[in-house]
Amino acid sequence: MSRAAAPEPDPDDAWGPWRPTPPQAWAPHDDPTPPHGRTAAGQTPGGGAPRPRPTGRPTPPSGFPGTGGFPTSGMPRAYRRDRLARPRRRLVAVARVLAGGLVVLALAVIAAPYLLGGPGAGADTVAGHVVAAVLAIGATAVAAHRRTPSGPALVAAAAVPVILLVVLSTTWWA
Repeated sequence: MSRAAAPEPDPDDAWGPWRPTPPQAWAPHDDPTPPHGRTAAGQTPGGGAPRPRPTGRPTPPSGFPGTGGFPTSGMPRAYRRDRLARPRRRLVAVARVLAGGLVVLALAVIAAPYLLGGPGAGADTVAGHVVAAVLAIGATAVAAHRRTPSGPALVAAAAVPVILLVVLSTTWWA
């Protein structure tokens, strides 16, 4: 059974057997669409005259003139300036470092008997370290969450050093 050979494509014909249809039904576009939704004649698409641009000095970046900044009474809380933002970020960073130290300390207390071959700490000491590490990580998560208001975030971040001092004073310095 012989197979008929396919006709060789013409080397000058880049499209091959498929030909694109010409855009006969398309609307003519001589010029690109002008900006701001206007037509080429300068009219708005609704047919009216173009809206005039405001004149005069623009509002300064500091807010409304004479008020010393933006008024915050009618603004949502998310857009108000937070005066405790910088201390919050610093305290959250310190809390993260201390919480990480508590986690490392808890892992060291758990792994010490296996690595050193000794009896290790008691179950109450290991449980205290693990609970303290979990509490510190939770407090850090609350403090670092962006939707937590600054007051509770500062309290949560300040709780981490307190947790660390309680663990150190009850298990290591006792």
